[in-house]
Amino acid sequence: MPHSYEIRLVVNRDGESYTAHWIEPNSQESEPFPLELPMTADDMEELRWYLEIYTQFTGAGDRARAKKIEAQLNTWGSALFNAIFGSDDGRDVYRNLLDATRGDDLCLLTIGATDPDILAQPWEMMRDRRGPLCLRGVTIRRQLRGQRNAVSHQLGLPLRVLLIVSRPQDIGFIDPRTSVAPVLKALEGLPAGQVTVDFCDPPTLTQLEELISEARTKNTPFHIVHFDGHGTYLPRTGVGALAFEDSDAKTHLVTGSELGELLARLDVPLVLLEACRSADLSDKPVFGSVAPALLQNGVGSVIAFSHAVHIQAAQLLVERFYQRLAGGLTIGQALEEARSRLRTDRARWLHLGPNADTVDLHDWFIPQLYQVGADLALTTETSTMDADARPAPSRHRLKDFPPPPMYRFQGRAMELLEIQRAFRRYPAVLLSGMGGMGKTALAREAAYWWLRTRHFETAVFCSFETKAGAERVVQLIGGALEGEDFSNRLADAQWEAAVGRA
Repeated sequence: MPHSYEIRLVVNRDGESYTAHWIEPNSQESEPFPLELPMTADDMEELRWYLEIYTQFTGAGDRARAKKIEAQLNTWGSALFNAIFGSDDGRDVYRNLLDATRGDDLCLLTIGATDPDILAQPWEMMRDRRGPLCLRGVTIRRQLRGQRNAVSHQLGLPLRVLLIVSRPQDIGFIDPRTSVAPVLKALEGLPAGQVTVDFCDPPTLTQLEELISEARTKNTPFHIVHFDGHGTYLPRTGVGALAFEDSDAKTHLVTGSELGELLARLDVPLVLLEACRSADLSDKPVFGSVAPALLQNGVGSVIAFSHAVHIQAAQLLVERFYQRLAGGLTIGQALEEARSRLRTDRARWLHLGPNADTVDLHDWFIPQLYQVGADLALTTETSTMDADARPAPSRHRLKDFPPPPMYRFQGRAMELLEIQRAFRRYPAVLLSGMGGMGKTALAREAAYWWLRTRHFETAVFCSFETKAGAERVVQLIGGALEGEDFSNRLADAQWEAAVGRA
């Protein structure tokens, strides 16, 4: 791994004002200088409106407001740059940083603070005359002031990912396939054996502990825990919490400290918090509060979304990030590549379906890196794979199923989740409804999705429109489980084998 060149900006709060000083790689410290928040509360609110509200309401007045904000982005980026590099010492530090980016060093700009207002500033937007620093080889990361401990991890291929997709029934619903699909798409395109994916199903804290503990016992610990769900603030304590599910699929709020203690004890090096915040819970940047708590409790790296991100942006980001991470880049480098993808592909659709209208959105700076210690590459040079290796063949083809709808499967996401939950308790689930209501399309999508996410090993389709009876279902199930030899069994043996194993 290349040598790291790190400069640290340490920020302290004194009453209502801030002071900061630089620490360079040789431990040389600059004189303290006053630091003012580059972006005001009004600026931050305008940015939140642009990133989270604008795509929901895009009338003429909204588009004009968005254009004004877009015109401010470079100004805000320059203000963030001047706030920390504007002093004489800052200019010297900046020149040294530029020199380091021209070499082979990994360049880290670490912002050490404990004040949430400092951590909330969008430092990723920081730019000089050539453009944003975080898109030119400088990894910008946040760190709790004074925290320098680093945990050693077992690294190498395959890259092991644990996905937690939490959708409690009592919180505003978002399709759970939204971000999982691009993650699977990215990982399925990699050479065979580079990545393994597991799901925390059901998405409860108890199941999470069980899966991580089991993986560690088998000496196959997870490299990444990817949480896709809601977050909120607990009203009494003001701390950030994630909305897991309980045994009844209702909300179970887990604080960042509680989750951090679990993940740190089991040596998980990277947590990715993907925001799909619900207005039912909070209008604050929750994950920006959870991330420091995870670091404080020993997690090495956290990627948190500063705002609720557009579905399409989340898809682009996670796809590129996982591809580059599995390819051997460090966490910071892979995140830089993902940001670059967002910056060049800005079209965000305004509604689902074919030929959807789009708007260009500048949202590349939403992902933020919180990190302690070295910027790790989760795969090592000694674990590289054969460059000629090809992705494993798809295992979720739907043989004998009807074709998908002409314009793809739309809607019914809640029903899919309800069926999945029902299968946790019952061996059979019945879909009922009038003709033309979409029962067949729903059943097909359920089979496709559950095979893809490895909830089931195989799926069969039997249409009763041709008046086929239970015997035909038995033959299809048995054939899927045992192959052609199943037909050689006697009828009673077929029934016992198929029904007993289904």
